[in-house]
Amino acid sequence: MYGPTLVLLCTLIVFSICTSARATATSPPFQITHLQLHEVQNGNTTCSFIVHDPDPLTNATQRCAGEWTTGSKGYSQGTYESCGNSSFGWNLYAYTNCQNFVLSLEHAFTDPAVGDPPYDQILEFGKGNVTMLDLACTARTGRVKCEQALEGTIMAPIYAVVAKRR
Repeated sequence: MYGPTLVLLCTLIVFSICTSARATATSPPFQITHLQLHEVQNGNTTCSFIVHDPDPLTNATQRCAGEWTTGSKGYSQGTYESCGNSSFGWNLYAYTNCQNFVLSLEHAFTDPAVGDPPYDQILEFGKGNVTMLDLACTARTGRVKCEQALEGTIMAPIYAVVAKRR
């Protein structure tokens, strides 16, 4: 009596796991370029970069920037800071120093395949690890300037995709 029900339930669970994992596995990673970080002792740290979402539905690019007091934990963490007037947001998921941190990104866009408006909004989330290998840094008295190589790209793999109402 419970056999067919159990088999059906197990099949549905496996199907739901596979289909939800498929969305993240097929989304191309965000691409981070032109990353710059400037730390000024007894001043501010500024961070700026360009993020690109190569997903064919969006193919969007935006410049993101932020500033906080050097040595403080005033950098954007937890909530996402808007990248200008765009549908991108960012924060520092983790920050050890200017040569070791994790950029967390989000991008909202419309996907008509998900549903009719207002239920056609998608949010993608990705994280990109930044290490000293990604940056060239120079230090002067009271200042550190780190820049990503012009031809370099930091990949931020998509780890979650959420459909939501606008």
